[in-house]
Amino acid sequence: MALGEQLVASILTDPLERTTNKHVKGVFTQQRDYAIACRLYYHYKLKGLRYDIAIETLSREFYLGETTTAQIIMRERDAIEKLKTDQADSKYLQKKLPHYNWL
Repeated sequence: MALGEQLVASILTDPLERTTNKHVKGVFTQQRDYAIACRLYYHYKLKGLRYDIAIETLSREFYLGETTTAQIIMRERDAIEKLKTDQADSKYLQKKLPHYNWL
């Protein structure tokens, strides 16, 4: 029995149907990495945090190590450059990723 299946079955009147699709590892990685790039731009460019403090903040925010966060930022430099050329502000970022606090 999967973790939490009994809880969900007891809460919902109709139990969820099982699918035969297997989990694909890393399916949300690109979305997460783009969100990290946007948040770095926000913390560094718009809020004016130092790079090391921004990395530390992102590491806590996304539950990643600082080294991993820095590696993701290096991979996402094209996205960061696009944000810079678009002169993204809080409203622009809010439209892209509305579930984050951009204030």
